[in-house]
Amino acid sequence: MSNPQPITSRQSVLLDVARRLSSTHNPVELVDYILQRSREVMDCEVCSILLPDGPSEDLLIRSTLDPINAMEVRVPKGKGIAGDVYATKKVVNIEDALSDPRHFRPDSDKSILVARAMVTVPLLDGDRCLGVMQAINPNHSKAFTAQDVELFETFGSLIAVTLIRLESQKKAITEAETRQQLSLAKEIQNSFLSAPQVELGSVVVETFYEPASEVGGDFYFWHQIDDGKILLGVGDVCGKGLPAALDMARGTTLIASTAHLCVSMPLAEWVQTLNQRLCGVMKAGRFIAINAMLVCPKKRRVWLCCAGLPGARVFDGTEWKEVAAPGNAPLGIARSARYEAMSLPFSTGRQWMLYTDGILEVQNSAGEYFEDKAFANVMQHSGGDDGFLRHLVSEWQSFARGAAYQDDATVLTLTDRSEPPPAEIALTCHPDTLRLVREFIESWTSYHGLPDEFTGLLVLGCDEVMSNICKYAYCSTSTERAATCLIGSHHGAVRILIEHYGAGITNDDFQKLVSPPSIECRIGGLGLHVISEIFDSIDFRREEGRSVIELIKAP
Repeated sequence: MSNPQPITSRQSVLLDVARRLSSTHNPVELVDYILQRSREVMDCEVCSILLPDGPSEDLLIRSTLDPINAMEVRVPKGKGIAGDVYATKKVVNIEDALSDPRHFRPDSDKSILVARAMVTVPLLDGDRCLGVMQAINPNHSKAFTAQDVELFETFGSLIAVTLIRLESQKKAITEAETRQQLSLAKEIQNSFLSAPQVELGSVVVETFYEPASEVGGDFYFWHQIDDGKILLGVGDVCGKGLPAALDMARGTTLIASTAHLCVSMPLAEWVQTLNQRLCGVMKAGRFIAINAMLVCPKKRRVWLCCAGLPGARVFDGTEWKEVAAPGNAPLGIARSARYEAMSLPFSTGRQWMLYTDGILEVQNSAGEYFEDKAFANVMQHSGGDDGFLRHLVSEWQSFARGAAYQDDATVLTLTDRSEPPPAEIALTCHPDTLRLVREFIESWTSYHGLPDEFTGLLVLGCDEVMSNICKYAYCSTSTERAATCLIGSHHGAVRILIEHYGAGITNDDFQKLVSPPSIECRIGGLGLHVISEIFDSIDFRREEGRSVIELIKAP
């Protein structure tokens, strides 16, 4: 047994350790240094530090005894004197470790060390135990003295502070790396999104996208394809974070690569094709909800397919209305799923809105959902103008102020800025001006997306009416041959009013002239019978000195 080191010498070592610990950043170097100097401080045969290894909380031993380090010896949770100190957070100083019932020697420990006297101290951060340190077999006596224990506790407190510092630094580095990775992921994810605002001819697309975290699973898209068509929509991938972001990237990539199919493929068939491809690349249990819209400005038609998201809304010039589109299953679940789309005239409204459920499901600090009252209030007091999206987003953000977003939120608006054709034309009744009425009707029906066959019937019927006015309403010597034609929507049908100041007929006259049809020469000839077959409703009347003919036909 050697002579004990002077206490002043051991305290000097302790001061050197304190200075070194405050400047060490490498955890491996730090542990080796702690062990080397702790053995000097305690003047003992062996020193060890035992730190919890992950969620299992097994204690992994690092020792001044190199064979133990090579074996990677660990003490199971709650085992041995070290496990007891780690659990109770109390110092244990014993003279004969081998006779202590708590003594535990792992099977993996093949060293020749025979533990006799042992002192074990917890490394504490308040009520939290960071690990334990052990000094074994003092060189200067048979057992560790109270002064040794006090010195070791002091040394342990230095170690604990240093471990806390390193833990904090590691956490800060990890968080910084995570932020950097998330920032890069967000940048990559945004590269899969279309531009947030674009003008495509007379169509303006605007978007709002707010992920609940750094990266999200919501997305929006728009693609201008051949023939002037525009494919656009919003989507919501199940889940959050990086897995959702990866599925979002898959979804937007497949949408972009297949958008051209919509030139000749119906929207419902395209969604079905997209679903089958997503089923081939997405993991089981994951899916994408989507609202897709196909706009054809030339034909003035819109097709809408809703698959797992709230339906679209449209501003009809007076109020926002929900579009009652058929519901479909989200994408990526079943290859055999079939999808339906609905078709509407583009003129159904000047502005359209698609959105994900994150807009509705956000809660305020009082626990109220935006969809409860606030959403309806915003829609009720908002017109379909250029500032609508900004107003909606402002109200949504104000509602959710002070509350964490639970889900990603996305809104896409489409505004039709094309000028509608005139709904009224004034002309002089003459065979040469009949083409003006034809062009007038064709222009209006084209803008409102009505089928060519339907338009052809309207033109034929009005052509017969105008021809009869030219032939019979005005005498051959009349110089005032004025007429006016008005067209508009009426309860889902087309309503045409033709007004003139010539001689008119009554409804009774009309019924006598058209029933039954014959080849006899009479006013209107077979033309009136053609008119009666084309229109669902016909009314002849006099109003304020002029003859009015009202024609109504549903598509």
